[in-house]
Amino acid sequence: MTTTFDEKIEALIKMEVACRLALESLPQLPRETEEALRGHIETLCEVTERELKHLQPGYTRTETVD
Repeated sequence: MTTTFDEKIEALIKMEVACRLALESLPQLPRETEEALRGHIETLCEVTERELKHLQPGYTRTETVD
């Protein structure tokens, strides 16, 4: 099965959303768990965003303020 360009973008956007949700969830975890996971999740978020910008140069993530 061949993945289309749009499917690749959609998959990366889903990963981006998952990364942001994971970062928001970290404060509810025990401190040790948060510390162990934060760097890995931040790295995944950075790589995902970089790949989105590479595949779709006009991509910008909009921040939401609660």
